[in-house]
Amino acid sequence: MLLKKLTNIFNDNKYYALSISNVNGVSEYYLITLLFKDNELKVEDRYKSKNIDDAFKAHLNKNYPVLLHIEGDNIINKSVENKAGYRKNLIFKSNLDDFYFYEYKQEETVFVSVARKELINAFIKEINTLDVFVIDLSFGPFVMVNLLPVIKKHSSISSTIYTIEINENRLLSFKNEGNYENQYIINGDTFNTNEVPLIGAFLGYKFPNNIIEFDTDFLSNNASEFKFKKWFKTAYIFSIFFFLISLFTSHLLHNVYVNALVEKESVYALSQETTTEINKLKEEKKLKEKILETTNISNKSFITKYVVDIGNSTLPEITLKKVHVMPKLKKIEHDKKIDFHFNIISITGKVTDDETFNRWIKKIKKLKWIEKLDIVAYSQENKITNEFILKIEI
Repeated sequence: MLLKKLTNIFNDNKYYALSISNVNGVSEYYLITLLFKDNELKVEDRYKSKNIDDAFKAHLNKNYPVLLHIEGDNIINKSVENKAGYRKNLIFKSNLDDFYFYEYKQEETVFVSVARKELINAFIKEINTLDVFVIDLSFGPFVMVNLLPVIKKHSSISSTIYTIEINENRLLSFKNEGNYENQYIINGDTFNTNEVPLIGAFLGYKFPNNIIEFDTDFLSNNASEFKFKKWFKTAYIFSIFFFLISLFTSHLLHNVYVNALVEKESVYALSQETTTEINKLKEEKKLKEKILETTNISNKSFITKYVVDIGNSTLPEITLKKVHVMPKLKKIEHDKKIDFHFNIISITGKVTDDETFNRWIKKIKKLKWIEKLDIVAYSQENKITNEFILKIEI
């Protein structure tokens, strides 16, 4: 069992490629498990479902990253002249920041897919709740352009919803019409129209196409969290192995150690030293308890309530990085009293826009136990996120 888990964790060459097709408000899910090894791509598993049920989850239970592709009615696909301001013409008077743009630029023409961020983020959130992480995203028909170098002797490439017309390595046009029966041979393997955009998405992730423009920086947190979770599991499994080996070794050498310890007169001195250390720790514990008794914040029920209230008030666009209850005034030094900010909670996090941040501040100020809230810092981290630090007095 442990060996199987280790194999799962160290499979850096395996990926989930998942498509979500949403037509007339109904979603369909198509999942393939890909193995990319020695420059060869192999499909290890295929599964199709109309909902995320237990059977679907059983095919999505490994520690592999997810490459997500989205198709459907809520995505606008256009070919426009490659000139300044073409994005505004696509969405009229709407806010550009409310949309994602997946663009394939070809000389004087831009083939572009447009989708509301709210829609795309909802699909990503739906998949993230399955304890997997979406690390790359594509949507619309133009991801299939990544297949031009590997699909030969075809004048068109189709998914179940879209078709692109091609000539050698050029995209000529597209149609919002799919085909369920076409099959394509790539490196000797046959792929259906459900799988074609997923293979295109994988090739786009593994071998980025400079002509395709889509900023996936908003998925960087997912990628980081995926790596952290992967290494955490690795450390956990190694800890178990180390514990079992230590236990086995201890069992074998038990008699040897017992006989050796009997002969050592230092046992008594060691026990006395241990007792002294324990007493010292007990005194230190009592001192800290006395310090904590001066404020209600030491009460676990209060701490739990504060953290839960803060968590419940958080909006989807806000990410909390740190919540410090009763932060230290300065660095702890040996044999010196520990000074704390009593009745203070410090919060550090990120937010995608100012409006959301202001709404959250108004919301959190309504909590009855908050006496005062100060915005200590608020600065732009990058073009899509701002960092903030809050100080709350209880």
